[in-house]
Amino acid sequence: MKNIQLTCAQAIVKFLIKQKILIDGKKEPLFPGAFGIFGHGNVACLGQALQENKKDLPTWRGHHEQNMALTGIAYSRAKRRKQIFIATSSVGPGSTNMITAAAVALSNRLPILFLPGDTFANRMPDPVLQQVEHFNNPGITQNDAFKPVVRYFDRITRPEQIISSLPQAIEIMLDPADCGPACLSLSQDVQGEKFEYPEEFFKERIHTIRRPKPDDYQIKKAAEIIKNSKNPLIISGGGVFYSDSMNELSNFAKKHNIPVTQTVMGYSTMTKDHSHFLGPIGGLGGKAANNMAKKTDLAIAVGTKLADFTTGSWANFENSNFKLVCINTSRFDANKHLAQAVIGDAKVSLMELSQSLGNWKANSDWYDLSRKELKNWNNYVDKESGPTNQKLPSYAHAVGAIYRNSNPSDIAVTAAGGLVGEVVQVWRPKELNTHETEWGFSCMSYEISGALGIKMANPDKEVITFVGDGSYLLYNSDIYSSVITDNKLIIIVCDNGGHAVINRLQLYKGGKEFNCLLKSSKTPNLVPVDFASHAKSMGANGEHVNSINELENAFKRAKKSKKTYVISIHTDGYQWLEGSAYWESPTLSIPTTEENKKALKEHLEGKKKQRKGV
Repeated sequence: MKNIQLTCAQAIVKFLIKQKILIDGKKEPLFPGAFGIFGHGNVACLGQALQENKKDLPTWRGHHEQNMALTGIAYSRAKRRKQIFIATSSVGPGSTNMITAAAVALSNRLPILFLPGDTFANRMPDPVLQQVEHFNNPGITQNDAFKPVVRYFDRITRPEQIISSLPQAIEIMLDPADCGPACLSLSQDVQGEKFEYPEEFFKERIHTIRRPKPDDYQIKKAAEIIKNSKNPLIISGGGVFYSDSMNELSNFAKKHNIPVTQTVMGYSTMTKDHSHFLGPIGGLGGKAANNMAKKTDLAIAVGTKLADFTTGSWANFENSNFKLVCINTSRFDANKHLAQAVIGDAKVSLMELSQSLGNWKANSDWYDLSRKELKNWNNYVDKESGPTNQKLPSYAHAVGAIYRNSNPSDIAVTAAGGLVGEVVQVWRPKELNTHETEWGFSCMSYEISGALGIKMANPDKEVITFVGDGSYLLYNSDIYSSVITDNKLIIIVCDNGGHAVINRLQLYKGGKEFNCLLKSSKTPNLVPVDFASHAKSMGANGEHVNSINELENAFKRAKKSKKTYVISIHTDGYQWLEGSAYWESPTLSIPTTEENKKALKEHLEGKKKQRKGV
């Protein structure tokens, strides 16, 4: 066996470059690039290795460790988990800044490879700059905080450890069931240590993502349950994207005459003009899907983890005969709530389940009811999001203005706050793959950083991100990133004076306005923010508009712009699209006001409908 002498950092970069993946029959880099903020913990060794290989493994400079990682995560989501970004930082605050991003990736089942610097393995210079000391355990560093929020963690304390650890990290990140982030915590001194690595380790490897076939017995049992149902409903989740099973979902729904709802993360797995489209379901969903959910006797969940905002905290399914079939690559997700599990790839599972069902179809009355509900919901949304002369337009008005003037291929992006629910109802997909969000961890600041990653993955499409003033103020530096990397975004800033959706929740639970809106906070010198001028200072185009008509015209100008364009508009923080599903959130059991009493009553009424583990 021939060996090659390299430093640990050089070996890591060389190995990552040699990893390829087949995408639609074409060989592509598994790792298309890295994001990095260099400090003393990674610049001299890993930083130099990246510099020496910048043509084969491009590195982008970040402005904040969390947000550069969010950009990488969004890129992977847009590439449907077929390509993976790297995020590297120094030791200390640089590494801990990435922990929130790791939680985003884990909760959304998305891959990213974290390579943070760590303290010295030899401990000779301890305590080093930015080291957090544990008096009773010198082996603990701040990077141990990654462990609860990654799928794979290893601390590299010897250069040869990467020979076994790197391949394992990659397999985890590419696994359809266990997919999530990986972290190799790189001791600073070890990055520069040399080792005689086997040349075989650096041979090109071409990866594919496996499609696990479902068990025949599980298919048989699921088919029996479906055939015995009267009013079945499909819930399409983000896993349908990752399996690339939109066509199979469409064919299954048509052949067996089953209406299809979509989760927020699975939105745009079916277009609005599909014969069986029923819109979004759950706490952020539309009344059409939720009314049908309350009546259904069978939900067929495809590629979803069935989070509370999908299930109405499990109170959305009121039929006493309700049953659940779960198609998922993950055993953990497929077996939730005593479901009949079909553990397998969505594409393969839908085809085999359809074959097992034969010519069986759901009854036409159920389908006809879904069309009636859909028509009523569409009429409601069109009315609430249509043109208006209202002095302070609602979120829905603002989203509607953009939606009416968008091209079918334009991609809408959201992440946190009230805009997620308003966009998912108004932005009814004209094409597949045109709605992106981060609703697993609902991380403020993903709106802009995530949009950048989505644009990098879709350079030929217009990416429009909707952001509230709260998320904008939390983090906005990737406006500058989008300008200097020539990745144009259209950013719609809806300014309602604070965290209005939490103010809404505060009032709904019987509280008084406090510390959510700027006007109800300790702000003796409250001044407005000029978002457009701020964006211009970072090289973007920007303008503020005062009406929906002005917003539509500004959006047309933004479409023609060659660089990032920010449009701000003041919006009403109290006007929302109607909610039609229960959501369990903390409620005072000892009410102190009449409003508290009302909130407690509604909370307990919802709890009565909540399914208890079945």
